[in-house]
Amino acid sequence: MKPTLRPILHFPLRTLTSAFSRHSASSILHFAFCILTFAFIRCNTLPVGYDQLRDRVTGTSDTTLVPDSPAGYMRYVPLGGSSMLYLGRDTSYQSRLVVRFSIPDTMVLDSITSFQLVLHQSDTLATMGFICRPCSSEWVEDGVSWQMSDSSNHWMNPGGDFLPDTVATGTMAGDSITIDFKYVGLDSAHRATIRNSGIGIFPQDTGIVAIHSGAAAATAPRLRVTYTNKGKETQRVISDIADASLIDTIATHSHPLDLLVGSGVAFRTWLWFALDSIPAEATIARADLKFRPETKYHRTDTIVLGVHRLIDSFPEKGANARFEEVPIGSASYIVPADSDTVVTIDIRSLVQLWTSRSDTLRNYGLLINAAPEWSPLFRLRIPRSGPNAPRLEIQYVLPPEDRFR
Repeated sequence: MKPTLRPILHFPLRTLTSAFSRHSASSILHFAFCILTFAFIRCNTLPVGYDQLRDRVTGTSDTTLVPDSPAGYMRYVPLGGSSMLYLGRDTSYQSRLVVRFSIPDTMVLDSITSFQLVLHQSDTLATMGFICRPCSSEWVEDGVSWQMSDSSNHWMNPGGDFLPDTVATGTMAGDSITIDFKYVGLDSAHRATIRNSGIGIFPQDTGIVAIHSGAAAATAPRLRVTYTNKGKETQRVISDIADASLIDTIATHSHPLDLLVGSGVAFRTWLWFALDSIPAEATIARADLKFRPETKYHRTDTIVLGVHRLIDSFPEKGANARFEEVPIGSASYIVPADSDTVVTIDIRSLVQLWTSRSDTLRNYGLLINAAPEWSPLFRLRIPRSGPNAPRLEIQYVLPPEDRFR
């Protein structure tokens, strides 16, 4: 029996290939479309790293702030413990000295042949006549000023309390002076007053001289006592144990609302800048306090200004508002200065503290003063308004934004 032959269906190869190709291409296109759609839906930032680069370039901001209601005040400050003592008077200031020595009360006066006062000055060309009188009230070096005998007690008379008796007189000239001091001939009450309260030195001429204080032993004010001991002449030096300048301002030649900075009698200026516009997360790259002052008075060509952070509210406490003793920044100002000279003080660290810790560290503003306040006498005026007025130029950088939001 012959096998039955069944017809075999035959599809041309070209037809199969064409059908398969059309199906595969459609699937691939569909798959790619799904991937792209998912990417657009799920991602909302640029490729990794690009947005950080973009933020670091464009995240730097600059701003300039002006102070809100600036104010200034004058204060008599203790000037004891300084390296220089100032003696003299002119149309703006007057200054006298108080000096105390450790004179033994057991000193045998009968054997003393001379009792002398020795002073040294820094400017060997300067001259100044003076007299010395016993101080009648006790005083403390780190608290004495024109008005105060110590940190809590006033003098009975501004400028100190003194007996009318003159115990020494002389003229300061050259690098030092040695003059007779009338101690031996005084009665016991006067000698006790000098031992306990020291002496005052008063200027007799116009001008101001700088006399070395007890800060340096070699040039400290001293008493030189010559006496006879067992028939032999002997000298004893008694250095001072406390000294201070008592300075008063006679006339400031300024308007009451002027913003002043000065030494001797302290002139201080308070400034407050609103920093609310700077985000707490910002990094302060630069913060410069700038102003162009006018010199009103100076006895030195190099003036140093300091900036301090206030720790009390100035509107509430005024001149009694406390501030940090160590300045947060300082700058030197050369007199006479070019008309284009601008004082620039870097306070970046202070601005960073205020902005990053605004919830715990209150911004009470800053204080500009002489650094130190016993430095050679000067007084500057800071304009309240206009192109020379104080301004705070700040540059800050924000951190990069998150890539996934």
